[in-house]
Amino acid sequence: MCLLANFFGPAGSVVAAAGDVVTIRRFETAEPVIVLSFDAGAGRGFTATILDTLAAKGVRASFGLTGAWAAASPDLVQRMAREGHHLINHTWSHRSFTGRSTGSAPLSTAERTEELRRTEELIRQLTGIELRPYFRPPYGDFDDLVLSDLAASGYNLNIMWTIDSLGWRGLTADEITQRVLDAAEPGAIVLMHVGSQSQDAAALPALIDQLRARGYRFATVRDLVEGRAGPEGRYFPETGHWVSHGFLRYWERFGGLAIYGYPLTEEYVDPATGRVTQWFERARFEWHPGAWPTRYDVLLGRLGVEVSAEREGISPFRAAQPFTDCTYFPQTGHNLCGGFRAYWERFGGLAVFGYPISEEFREVNPDDGREYTVQYFERQRFEWHPGAWPDRYDVLLGRLGAQLLAGRS
Repeated sequence: MCLLANFFGPAGSVVAAAGDVVTIRRFETAEPVIVLSFDAGAGRGFTATILDTLAAKGVRASFGLTGAWAAASPDLVQRMAREGHHLINHTWSHRSFTGRSTGSAPLSTAERTEELRRTEELIRQLTGIELRPYFRPPYGDFDDLVLSDLAASGYNLNIMWTIDSLGWRGLTADEITQRVLDAAEPGAIVLMHVGSQSQDAAALPALIDQLRARGYRFATVRDLVEGRAGPEGRYFPETGHWVSHGFLRYWERFGGLAIYGYPLTEEYVDPATGRVTQWFERARFEWHPGAWPTRYDVLLGRLGVEVSAEREGISPFRAAQPFTDCTYFPQTGHNLCGGFRAYWERFGGLAVFGYPISEEFREVNPDDGREYTVQYFERQRFEWHPGAWPDRYDVLLGRLGAQLLAGRS
């Protein structure tokens, strides 16, 4: 469930709405989940160390990036995206939109719009990620006019914080850790910085360990907005990737290793679809929050269609007539028979494999160079291996995810 669903709460609510913009200081939840967020606006600082720690601990964080910082550190921005962190527009130059904290004149609407636009265009160019609707105001400065300008630019989530580590004020690592632990509560957003003037990076390993010891797990702002703050994740050393939150729940519930294989990427936002996506050896997961709650809000990519696109209309992909003792699918004009039908019905059916898009035929497996009886489905390719896996109805699934992903590199 999206934790913004009840933001129209009583006065003093930690999530407040003003016009078309929601300001989030803490998420309304009783779940022991917490957000680690880092602002990056002044030098590379300890960013690489922070990313190393997050990777080692299996934690995803939210990063408020200025465009100027991103332009100077494109490799770090791309690493953040590659490792599944959430990126937030923190303006281009870190100028206060209101001037309150800096004693300067407020920026005009045109200046604010340009600060947002330049940053979002650069991040999109570097990573393919769309920053909207997430914004974090420099210095935490905003007013109703700023919120109006944000809404006009498509930024309707104004991300503040619950706990400021005050690392930027010179607190020691131990002081930072204790300060955050003392104020920690479910749904809290912790503000830290990547800069070299702060000891936030030094405090991070112990802070993560001690929060976990108190029962907390970690999520990004985006995870909580989209209702994806489930179990943190599982690391697969076989491929060096994590599966987390909703994708992990789906992977575990609807087939696991035998159906989907190992993860081949981290989660990322596919620039072509705008969807949070993750590739597996035999599947591609796409996140569709609220669309299919009974399927954990995950839709599987139509890999069978994609890998066989050039053979559409060619036998055995051409529509066929119904066969006796088979199930015929008029939606695609193909039959499903024997062992392949038994496997299809037992291990996922339409939701996992889709409709058949070919008849059975002989084909060489690109992984081992051997020929097998196969059949293509919208989301998979079945291979017949008699006697090899009786508990799996003698069927092995093709590594279509690996095949398609290799073709992209």
